[in-house]
Amino acid sequence: MRLLLVAAALLAGLLVPPSRAWASEIRHDAVINGVRLAYWTSRPIRQTDVPVVFLHGGPGYNSYSFRMTAGKALDARYPMVYLDERGSGESERPWRGDYALATLVEDIEGLRRQLGVERMVVAGHSFGGTLAVEYAQTYPGHVARLILIDAAVDLPGAMESWVQTLATQFPEAYAAAERSDAGKALRAVPPGDVCALARARMAFVGAGTATLPDGHVFHDRQQFHVAAAKLEQERLDAQSGLHNTGEIGAALMAPESNFICYSVRHPERLRMPTLVLVGAHDQAVGVAPQRALAGRLAQATLVVLPDSAHFPYQEQPAAFLEAMEGFMQHH
Repeated sequence: MRLLLVAAALLAGLLVPPSRAWASEIRHDAVINGVRLAYWTSRPIRQTDVPVVFLHGGPGYNSYSFRMTAGKALDARYPMVYLDERGSGESERPWRGDYALATLVEDIEGLRRQLGVERMVVAGHSFGGTLAVEYAQTYPGHVARLILIDAAVDLPGAMESWVQTLATQFPEAYAAAERSDAGKALRAVPPGDVCALARARMAFVGAGTATLPDGHVFHDRQQFHVAAAKLEQERLDAQSGLHNTGEIGAALMAPESNFICYSVRHPERLRMPTLVLVGAHDQAVGVAPQRALAGRLAQATLVVLPDSAHFPYQEQPAAFLEAMEGFMQHH
């Protein structure tokens, strides 16, 4: 799997239904906000429920691997809902190519109305964390709790982490990037221009990874701390039969898009209990931005899992579930 912007450049494919079904899953297909969206529930959702709605990362990944791992334990405790976002997994690709964050937020609000519930626990991993934050800022009254799992809440901060990864773990590629036009452009960015700096850092990393025999190695190093977890994640991805088309990532990272400049704009609106959970070795979104956001929230619980990177539910499943359970039961 390639989460958080990697889809913009690398991933392509067609969607194929997963070959494995689970008795606990109930699949639903509904036209929401003009697009057919697929979602799964652990049981029928009642009007009085406060379901946990999981938003996957990517952009353009799917909910399958989380449903097959942490989801199996969470299903037994909570009414769970797993959405494949538009253009992702088994959901439809919008024919107009509309992947604006505001549109994706309205998809989530449409899902809430489809479920018939007043409030939800909104949980997001990676890019799904971006969507969870955006939804919670837009519709705070409908969010009982917010769960951010290695969330993309500060893209300029993430780009800083990418450059640090290149410098410390791929020094020859870093040196090549410094000699490139991208290196010159990065050094020429005016101080204080956060957006221009984020763009320049992304180009700088691209120039460096282009010198590697396999650029995927860089992203794997960012996202996985435990080698066995990477292999298991890849096995689940193969089992799902699903592939990231790269369409949503390309739209979000297009030259005219400002997504690379994204950070949480209105933390004062996030007054609901919030779990900020991150792996200590996560170099994809960076640990520092998670700590910074938690410090700005009214009711934040920060959990840093010491032996995880970008996939704590895969690398430290017991600790991940313990953190989720503790937050759900005591906050």
